[in-house]
Amino acid sequence: MKLRVWAEFITPREAADPAVVALLRRYQAHPCLAVPHGKLGEDYARFVRAYGEAGLEPALWPTLSDESGYWPNERNAAEFFQYVRRIFEWADEEKLSIPWLVVDLETPLYQWQEIDGAKGLKKARTALRVFRSNRNRERFAEAVQIYRELQAFVNSRGCRTLVPVMPFIELDLRQQATKLQDYLEAPVTPIPWDVVTVMQYNSLFSGMSKGLLRLKEAPYYLYLLCRNMKEHFGGRAALSVGLTSTGKLGNEPYYRHPEEMQPDIAAGLAAGIDDIAVFCLEGILKHDRPESWFEMIRGTAPAVPPRSRRVERLRKLGRLLYRLAR
Repeated sequence: MKLRVWAEFITPREAADPAVVALLRRYQAHPCLAVPHGKLGEDYARFVRAYGEAGLEPALWPTLSDESGYWPNERNAAEFFQYVRRIFEWADEEKLSIPWLVVDLETPLYQWQEIDGAKGLKKARTALRVFRSNRNRERFAEAVQIYRELQAFVNSRGCRTLVPVMPFIELDLRQQATKLQDYLEAPVTPIPWDVVTVMQYNSLFSGMSKGLLRLKEAPYYLYLLCRNMKEHFGGRAALSVGLTSTGKLGNEPYYRHPEEMQPDIAAGLAAGIDDIAVFCLEGILKHDRPESWFEMIRGTAPAVPPRSRRVERLRKLGRLLYRLAR
């Protein structure tokens, strides 16, 4: 299994601390470090060199300003590509080789913040309005072309892409369509990305679903999702699990102890996934025994989760709603 670890809010200087490098080297955990727009510098060069010398494959994870949507998406594709070009110009200046580049395709941050800020029934109405406003086939096609060019450019530099995607993409996979990707502003399937890692963060989805998706049943959902990802993407299919700390929204539920995440790892492995990333390094390092997270992951055997009819009904409802969407 290839093990990766996301690092969104840790500085490159902290990530390149010899003790952290030694920890990740011990468990062969490849770091994926966020590079906020405008923050390139010597510390990032030191980060890439330190992990390359440790025999690991570090990934740079470019993010844009909050006003631009933070994550790359349909609306900011040209701006994101421009930033990627700048990163490789910088790499040339620093005489660096970048093994992996993260293209974190997600709905714009300001849209999630608008939805998160709505209360009660207004939350569902706000989400519906936001996602309807995203449906634009012409803009989607233009973004697809830009991201295809970006993928070709990155590969031409001897680098591979690691692309996190939201689990809802599964509904498009079943229909060989791109409808939901357009709603989410995240073009995935039309581009030949190198690795596509589905973000099934069970602590988050279970915690924010208000009991709709129970934590003890969530591994079964993850298992079915990963089987479909594997069927569609083959060897390019990967999984991201978590959380071990809050993310960009700041209020996400997360696991406090490694054993809480263990069923997710076992389910992903049972589905045939052999590339797993954990979010996030910051949470792991705050733990009394950071190594316990990696010991758990490396020591987990594949295990198919118990069947949940509740999960099957939720998935059936999702397919029904998908068919109703235009």
